[in-house]
Amino acid sequence: MLPMPSPKLAESDILDKDRAHIYESSIITWTKQIKNILKLEPEQALKQGNDPGPMTELEFWENKASNLNSIHEQLDSQSVTKIIKFLHGNKSTYTNPFDKLRKEVVKARTEANENSKYLNTLRPLFQKLRDTSGENFVDTHKLYIPIMHLILLIWNKNKHYNTPPRLVVLIREICNEIIYKAREYNPSE
Repeated sequence: MLPMPSPKLAESDILDKDRAHIYESSIITWTKQIKNILKLEPEQALKQGNDPGPMTELEFWENKASNLNSIHEQLDSQSVTKIIKFLHGNKSTYTNPFDKLRKEVVKARTEANENSKYLNTLRPLFQKLRDTSGENFVDTHKLYIPIMHLILLIWNKNKHYNTPPRLVVLIREICNEIIYKAREYNPSE
């Protein structure tokens, strides 16, 4: 949630210069929060030395989409619109960079929503892979072709998820899940 200045501020007898300063402070705080969300990438779990499975990828894009949808909704709210309008009227130097940031949010939101929607088609297969145990490990190979087929469809149809870095992260996570299952497998049971 973006912290909002008190709604009473707009109705108070405070000088426009002081009101502008308070609103600009809000924009600075919002910018930091928004940039932290925008810079999140799915490969961060891999870079931290974790070995996540493919469900991590789906959860990442769902969370990022949810966060960006919430931010977008807040930025389009009447209270934020009033603040931006006030600052534009006072020729604040913060409005142009913030307007650019709002456009970045729209772009990132579109990407996150699309990635989440397309990757969610893999959920049933990833759940089957994750839930495989014991002697059923031998049958996991039956999931590989459907998984790869859906990944190919996502690659072809999703304009945001068709880059090698995106695919590499997902394939590594799938491989991690297979390795986990292989470690658990004990053919003598």
